[in-house]
Formats: sequence, structure tokens, C-alpha cells
Amino acid sequence: MAYQVLALKYRPQTFEEIIGQSHVTRTLANAIEYNRVAHAVLLSGPRGTGKTTTARIFAKAVNCVQGPSPIPCNACTACREITAGNSSDVFEIDGASNNSVDQIRDLRENVAYMPSALRYKIYIIDEVHMLSTQAFNALLKTLEEPPAHVLFVFATTEFRKIPATILSRCQKHDLKRIPMDDLTGNIVSLCQKEGYTIDGPSAEVIAMESDGSVRDSLSLLDRVLAASPGGEIRYESVLENLGVVDRNITSGITDAVIRSDGAGVIRYIEKMNEGGVDLKKFYTDLTNHLRDLCVIRICGKETTAVNMPGHEKEAAAGIVSSTTANYLNQLLQILLKEESTVKYAFHTRTAVEMILLKLLQVGRGADVDEIISKLDLLAQRIETVNPEGSPAASNPREHGSDRSGQEVSENHQEPAKAPDSDAVSEPDRPDPAAPATNREPEEPREDT
Repeated sequence: MAYQVLALKYRPQTFEEIIGQSHVTRTLANAIEYNRVAHAVLLSGPRGTGKTTTARIFAKAVNCVQGPSPIPCNACTACREITAGNSSDVFEIDGASNNSVDQIRDLRENVAYMPSALRYKIYIIDEVHMLSTQAFNALLKTLEEPPAHVLFVFATTEFRKIPATILSRCQKHDLKRIPMDDLTGNIVSLCQKEGYTIDGPSAEVIAMESDGSVRDSLSLLDRVLAASPGGEIRYESVLENLGVVDRNITSGITDAVIRSDGAGVIRYIEKMNEGGVDLKKFYTDLTNHLRDLCVIRICGKETTAVNMPGHEKEAAAGIVSSTTANYLNQLLQILLKEESTVKYAFHTRTAVEMILLKLLQVGRGADVDEIISKLDLLAQRIETVNPEGSPAASNPREHGSDRSGQEVSENHQEPAKAPDSDAVSEPDRPDPAAPATNREPEEPREDT
């Protein structure tokens, strides 16, 4: 018998076996149990998160001989045929290759017929956003008022490309990326079932490279198992087979940049170049790592916005504790700005070295919050030494204020009083009591 890949061998057959999508599976299970099943369901989410698997389990749950039941028996003829993909009443259609209006017209004609063996006739359209505009328009009326024996299940990775008229006629469920801890636990469990032993760091590397996709994690695990015939999966073997840069090297280069250690940066790049590491992929990993450091500096090490193991979060928090978020943001902006330089560079190593050495020229600056807190502390100390209302503050002589100087000047001469601005000034008149020398000479009289 041909080898069956892990993604097919361990495909979930019940809602409980689906990893990390309890918010969707619980809703669908309750709808089946309480007879509130929508006639059109839209499953949206990233690749490899369980959209098609959920659609198949949903088809088995509503058509199971023991049901409709939220837990299909997987033993009756209906469940076995749907699992094998050869049921005559469950149609899996690829939206990318069946996107014309003529094929949707054929679908409209077929939905009028009753199912041949099952309770419901179910149409599962994968990548439904690939349908043409004319095909969507042809599907509108049937989708809004389908026959009672027909259910539609749509799956897509880009629901924004679906017309609003279609979205308004569907019950939409958003599937999310699988958390890293769930992926790591699933990898360890499957390795045990396959008779392999794997340590925590190796499973974490596979989970991080899968980017929240269960199918990607199992595909990577297939490669690792094929390279480990002895039954023991080593950390170095995982890095070598997946072409992944050791996280310790990425953290070491980041630490060297923060400490402005140019020689350390060159040594790390030389080590990777001798080891045959793809420097362009390393540059992408470094950008993602610096983004994680920036998020940890802003949100703290307990944040869930970083796809990183717990012990690495602790180490990253120690690295960024001596920096500011503004400084890390400047480093990240330079890496993003120079991304095209590395992508199209003929001398990749030189380009990466020059960009990383450019990061050393970024000034750390000072954190505004830290400056404000220091100023507040200084103000509190001043108030403690010289509080308001103290005798020292009320005696200006001891502090050499301007008021003391004014008091000294008052002992010698009283300052002249300023004229009243409201008084009306009169014209100058000669003072009769003044000496004659101060009078103007009189004109001589003429004798008559």
C-alpha cells in the first residue's frame, strides 16, 4: 500500500478532533443539536486551518444515520462514503476550475432533484471567491431560497473577494491561525503515534515554520521523519532539513546590534555563510524577530501577539529591557526599507552586512516616559527639601532674592514716586517767589 501522508492519515473525523477552532465547531454542533442549521455556511480562514475538514464533518453530522447529531458515528454507510469522498449526494466542487456561469446553471438544475440516499444533498464549494461575477449572480436566487433538502458549504481564504450579496445570504464563520502551543502539542502527539521521539525545541521549530497552519506543520513533519530513520529526531537535523536558521543566532545578532558590536555582527554572518544558510531567508527571519522584540517591548512578555515559545519570550524581554520602543521601531523601519535591496542584490552577503552595520548608527535616544518620570521624581525631591509655607521659603534674605536687595536700597533712598497718570499737567508758569535772575528780561517801555 502506498504511503499516506500525515495530513491525510490523521485528518480529524469529528468536531472534537479539530485543533484550535472550538469557537466554530461549537457553534455548528449546537446548530445541529437544536435544529438551527443554516442553509448556506461560509467558512473563511488562512490555509490549512480546517475549512474543508469542517465542511466534511458537517456533512457527516447532518446525514449520519444516528442523527442529525453533532457527533457523527463514522461507522454507518453515509459517514464512510463521505469520508472516502465517493458519496453520491455530497459534491465537492473546486471553485477555481468550475467558475463559469454555465457550470453554476448546471448546479441550479441539479438542486431540484431529491438526494438519492442521504438526508440532505450538500454542495461544498472550495475557494468560492474564484467564481466569476456572472456565476455569483446566477447563484443568488438558488442560494437565497434553496430547496429544503439542499445545503451549501463554502470555503475561502479571501472572503473579501466575495460579493456582498452572497455574504448576506450565508452564515459566516471565521477560522483563525492555530496557536503555537496547540501545534507543538499535536506534533509531539503524532510523533509518539508514529514511534518517534522528539524534544520540545524541535517541535517548536516545526510549529513556528508552519505559521499557524496544521497542514503545513504535518507536511514539514513528514520531511523530518523521512530524514530520521533511527526513530529519534534531533534538533540539528530539523534545522538542516527545513533550512531554518537557529533562533540563537538570530537572537545573538539582534543583541550584537543593540550593543553596537559590529565585529560580533560580522562573525555571525560569516558563520551562517560558511554553513550554507540562505541569507535572504535569514533577513526575513531577522525582520520578523525584530518585530517580535518591538511587540514584547510595548506589550510585555505575556502578550499573545508573538509567535514565540515562553522561554524565548523571557530571553527577548531581557534583551529589550535596556532599549526603548522608539529605538526598536527605527531598526525595524530600516530593515523594511532595505528589503528590496537584499531581494535583488547580486552580492547578498555584502548587502546584508552593510544593512546590519547601518543599524549600528541608529541612536538609541531617550524614552519620553522615562524623562517625564525622572522630572516628576526631581520635583518631588525639591518639594521635600523646600516645601511651601516653610520659614526658609518665607524669608527672602536667606535665599538672596531681589526683594532683599530692594529692602537695602530703601534704607538709603526711597524710590521716586511715579506721577499719577490721571492728573492733568498745567503749562509752565514763572514762580513769583523765584529770584530775578530766573525771570525773563522785560522789554523797555516807550515814554509818551
